[in-house]
Amino acid sequence: MIRSFFLFITLVFVSCSAGDGDGTSTESMDSISEITRELTDSLISENLMRESAVDYVDEENDRQDEKAVSSDTSLLLNTFQADSLEFRLRHHYTINFNFVVKCDSLTLLPYEGDLISDTCVVYRGDVIAVASIKTMSADSTDAVWVKVAHDQYTMGWINEADLLAGVAPDDSISEMIYFMTGIRGVWMSSLVLMGVIGFLLRRGKVKKLQILRFDEMDSFYPVFLLSTVGIMGSLYASIQNFVPEFWQEFYYHPTLNPFQLPMIMSALVFLFWLIVIIYIAVVDEVYHNFYFLPGVAYLLELTGLTMVVYLIISWTTLIYVGYVLLLAMIISLWYVYLTKNSVK
Repeated sequence: MIRSFFLFITLVFVSCSAGDGDGTSTESMDSISEITRELTDSLISENLMRESAVDYVDEENDRQDEKAVSSDTSLLLNTFQADSLEFRLRHHYTINFNFVVKCDSLTLLPYEGDLISDTCVVYRGDVIAVASIKTMSADSTDAVWVKVAHDQYTMGWINEADLLAGVAPDDSISEMIYFMTGIRGVWMSSLVLMGVIGFLLRRGKVKKLQILRFDEMDSFYPVFLLSTVGIMGSLYASIQNFVPEFWQEFYYHPTLNPFQLPMIMSALVFLFWLIVIIYIAVVDEVYHNFYFLPGVAYLLELTGLTMVVYLIISWTTLIYVGYVLLLAMIISLWYVYLTKNSVK
């Protein structure tokens, strides 16, 4: 302020002395202009220093705020949000998650304070949404109770174990996993039986007790298929052994895009697609190398054998023996294939 006032007085002095002689006036104007320029530069420098200091303080405050947020993110969450996030990580679903009823019916019980005080029932095929979650430590049967709603008139509470046993996530892939898991004994046995039928048909004509002769057609796809199925069975059993939560997360939030999954689940989905592609290639090779009935018998035998390989490798991997069996199987298959075709 003092410098500004002095600058103003100087300008007034210049205006008052403008009527003096030319030489004196010119010299005075030059000296006064120099002083004015110095004062102006000083004021500008001072303002820039003040702005820089303010910016530095602001940057320091922002840095401190970011550090505080990064050191303790939970400060941004209230208790309800933190509990919901923890439940989501542990149970893989949370409020507003949708299920489809797969059992005949589920009974929903009222709770004190609810608007609906009657017992409700939801039936097979009904879509229900999670409305609330409570942990009741006094309940020795199941501490977690879930409130689900089918519509505004059909809602109530059910313990988590009963809920999950009778529902599947409202997703086509999850529903397929639920269905195939429920009848896995049936379809696995059916595939093995198909292999037995194909084996009997082929051996009845060839009169030799030999499974899947690799020299019958010049193609590595059958060996590649069996090797890939064995690797997939070992990987799936390893996931169940060491990181079952990855499979549970995939079940509740599935995708067939391997690039949207964690690495181990991405590898599992990639192997699934690879098996589909290889099997299509095998069908094409059989079409070009066999007549219709021998080709069908060959495919039946190969399909049953892949199922046997999957079952043996996955079951034995659960007790850690499967890793050795898988390595021995892959080496043996490729050795036999290369030997047979080199002799041929």
